[in-house]
Amino acid sequence: MNQDIASTLATAQQKFSAGHLAEAADLLHGILLQQPDHGEALEGLGYICAKRGDHQRAADYVTRALQSMDASPEQIYFAAHVCQLAGRHAEAAALYERCLERMPDHVPSLHEAALSLTKLGEHERALRYFERLTTRHPQLAEVHYNKGSLLGAMGRYEEELAAYRKAIALKPNFGEAYVNVGVALRDLHRFDDALLQFKKALSIDPNDAGARTNRAQTNLLLGEFEHGWREYEWRWRDGTASHGFDPATLWTGAQAITGKTVFVHHEQGFGDTLQFVRFTDRLTAAGARVVLRVQDALLPLLRGYPGVAEVIGESAPVPPFDYHCPTLSLAFALKVRAADLGAAVPYLSADAASIAQWNTLFDSQHGNDSGASREDSGRARWPRVGIVWSGNPGHVNDRNRSIPLAQLVTLFDAKASFVSLQKGLRDADRASFTPLVQRGALQDVADRLDTFAQTAGLIAQLDLVISVDTAVAHLAGALGKPVWIALPFTPDWRWQLKRSDSPWYPGVRLFRQRMRGDWSHVVTEIRGALDAWRGA
Repeated sequence: MNQDIASTLATAQQKFSAGHLAEAADLLHGILLQQPDHGEALEGLGYICAKRGDHQRAADYVTRALQSMDASPEQIYFAAHVCQLAGRHAEAAALYERCLERMPDHVPSLHEAALSLTKLGEHERALRYFERLTTRHPQLAEVHYNKGSLLGAMGRYEEELAAYRKAIALKPNFGEAYVNVGVALRDLHRFDDALLQFKKALSIDPNDAGARTNRAQTNLLLGEFEHGWREYEWRWRDGTASHGFDPATLWTGAQAITGKTVFVHHEQGFGDTLQFVRFTDRLTAAGARVVLRVQDALLPLLRGYPGVAEVIGESAPVPPFDYHCPTLSLAFALKVRAADLGAAVPYLSADAASIAQWNTLFDSQHGNDSGASREDSGRARWPRVGIVWSGNPGHVNDRNRSIPLAQLVTLFDAKASFVSLQKGLRDADRASFTPLVQRGALQDVADRLDTFAQTAGLIAQLDLVISVDTAVAHLAGALGKPVWIALPFTPDWRWQLKRSDSPWYPGVRLFRQRMRGDWSHVVTEIRGALDAWRGA
């Protein structure tokens, strides 16, 4: 190695160790001006970026470095770890496996490879690494815990519980494992046992936000609203979200708001905003001036919402206010109980232009295809039914709440005019979707559904909406349209249990899985309800 470069590398290392990152980076960039592919300089810049928390740039540097140096297993491991922190899990998994070729029993590489493969959805490969670890190193509680999470994602629920319990046996104060046992038991409808697990986690750490938010959701699911809303406020402490405002100005219901400006701001998904916007009128009735911030995609629909002084989008500047309140915190602040959930519907409406753009959509349809018989064409028109079968793929519960379109194809034989309200067609659904559209059983208007206002206009032209638990279900309910919602075995807390109606929307009818992961009875019941509903 050039003596000057070696000296510069040594100085850069000293600067790095002393915390003078900018000086160290300048020295390393100087080396790259002479040798753009100098591996150690690139690796050093990777360390600096990682130290600064810039994991994407760090990953760029370290992966370039590996192309220019004879890297040790430790260097490969560091590169893999940086890629993992950057969310580049395919690169991370490949690098961990490269590291394992040289150190087959390297515990961190085995564990982290399994975690990255889990993120990639390569569950079987991930499980093989977890099995290697638990066989060779059965004393590692964290490995059993993460293996349990993977088994749950694979639908192997009893094995999931066994893995968590093994983790707890090895580490009796493992609060997160107690929480996951509670969630798993809740999903099996063993609610008393689930609540006991959350209580155990809180006996270890009373400030365990995960235990409190999951206990809140369990209580809300069971209709225990007083306990549920109160502990649901812990969601701001579990590390998954931040509203970004001063907690001192949070309206909790205790402060007088007559003559005050209350800034109500959206959180979580579109459906949450559509559902909880109903409570803003209570603030207005209490004498507050309400400013409502919603997601930009909802702004055309909610602009001019009754009783709200101003509605702004998420990209607009925040106006001056006296108090702020996240949308879902309104229920806690207003002390909402079961009798308070309802709203006079419709509390949302589509504007005339949004409705009119769909006036001719069904003109050529008398039945399920454009070749309807003369007998069909002489009948009263078939019901117009909008349908949504999947939600946001990034939703934490997407695997449970979305339905593969292939499992719904029998619905489209019903005597109804179906239109897809689905935005974002998944590759796995395309093989079923294309034939349905080609034979006229389902109309595809995705390219015309750019905003929720346009979707609302189309829903106004329909007789019925069939949906999984996603924003369109809330939109149809708020518009006062009949909406049938297909729910997984353990639904989101807002739909509660063992009921076919909902206090949130009078037009809702709920169809629930009888067995976890099995949609067959739901599809059969919806098809039967469709036939009965149209009087067939």
